[in-house]
Amino acid sequence: MITIVGTGHVFRIQEQVSFIVKNSWPQAVLVELDPQRLQSIRSPMDPQKAKAPWFYKMMAQQQIRLADEFGGTVGGDMLAAVEAAERVGAQLVLIDENASVAVKNLLAVMPAREKIRLILSSFQGMLASKKTVERELTRFSDEEESYVDDMRKHFPSMMKALIDDRNEGMAEKVRKASERFQDMVVVVGDAHVEGLVELLDGIEVKKIRLKDILDPQRMEAIRRELCQREVGT
Repeated sequence: MITIVGTGHVFRIQEQVSFIVKNSWPQAVLVELDPQRLQSIRSPMDPQKAKAPWFYKMMAQQQIRLADEFGGTVGGDMLAAVEAAERVGAQLVLIDENASVAVKNLLAVMPAREKIRLILSSFQGMLASKKTVERELTRFSDEEESYVDDMRKHFPSMMKALIDDRNEGMAEKVRKASERFQDMVVVVGDAHVEGLVELLDGIEVKKIRLKDILDPQRMEAIRRELCQREVGT
C-alpha cells in the first residue's frame, strides 16, 4: 500500500502530517525533498540559499511571508514527515531533484513573454493576502482540472519543468522504492498528487489531500481510520 499525502509548504500542519506518517507505520517514507532542501529546512541560515536563482529566492520570500500569516514555518510539513519517519524507524527516501537547479534551468529556456508574465504574477503573489491564498486554495480544491489547465495555458514552460518533469522523476523513484518496501507513505506538495497517481498506474494508492488535512472533520476521520487500522493489526 502506498499512501500519498498532499501538503502545503506554508500551512501549520506539522502535527497532522506527523500523525499520518507515524500511525501508518510505514516501512519507508518518501518526501518531496533533495539533500540540499533537507539541509535548508533543517538549517534556515544555510549559506547555499544565497546562490539560488532570483525567482527561487522570490518564491522563498513569498513562502516565508505566507507561512508567518498562517502560523507555520516554510517546509514544516516536510520536516514533520522526516522526523516522524525517524521516530518509527522507517527508511527515509528523498525523491525530488535539486529545486534550485530546476528553477535555474527553467529560466534559461523560458520564452521572454512567459518570463515577463511570470515576473508580474510573482510580484502580485508577493502582495497576496491570506484571504487571497485561501480563495485560490479553495478554487484549486474545487476545480483542480480547470485550475491546472489555466496554469498550463499561461505558464507552459513552468508547469512542464516544475510539475510534469518532477512528477516523472518522483514517480520513478516511488516505483523503485515499491520493489523494496511494501508499505510506504509519500509526502509531496498537493499539486503533485494527481500527476503521481496517474504515473503510478497499476500500483495500489491511497490519497490524502491537503483539503482533508486542513478540514478538522475530515482530519478527524483520517485519525479514526488510522487508529482502527492499527488496532486491526
